[in-house]
Amino acid sequence: MALAAGALLAAGSPAGAQVANQSDVTGIPITSSSVVSPVFTVAVGGAARVITFTTPQIAVAYQQAAGRINAQLSSQTFTTQQGFRAPPATQNLLYEVVSGGTGSAAASAQLLDRLTAGNASPQAVSSAQAFVEAFRGLLAKGIDMKPQFFNSLTATQLANSVAAYNAFIDASPAAYLSAPPPEVMAVRGILAQLTAH
Repeated sequence: MALAAGALLAAGSPAGAQVANQSDVTGIPITSSSVVSPVFTVAVGGAARVITFTTPQIAVAYQQAAGRINAQLSSQTFTTQQGFRAPPATQNLLYEVVSGGTGSAAASAQLLDRLTAGNASPQAVSSAQAFVEAFRGLLAKGIDMKPQFFNSLTATQLANSVAAYNAFIDASPAAYLSAPPPEVMAVRGILAQLTAH
């Protein structure tokens, strides 16, 4: 249910569990102070870790993808790269979450409920909570960012969303992943498109 981010993410062989459940969606290892992928740079200075887009061009590509996905969710026309089109109610819900507007708090709670229905292990619930928190307002920040500044806040939010989504997938049982709710597939598609630049 996760994505392989291709050239944007750090290269490497996915773990066995990641192959079976496809949680290598955007498996960005954010544990080093070097460039971890062609998309992100992680710099560690003192107690702070700063994640930025590698170049302004990548930031612009992310900004354009965020605007396109936001418009598609708003008009209920979002389709994943694999051809999956979530039901209109799912697209509306995700639009409310990622647009970060006044309805995003209630929509985030609803998304959390949908992600954890039938998947209530403590680790899955904790990972889902972290994911929803990171995912909230993601496209709005992407649309409003200033690419010339490499946008560390937006890059960090994207990296956190990807990491939390992958943790959620890794914590989910095979039975859940064999028939996931449409929100899982749609989120996977959104993150894959945001990291495919």
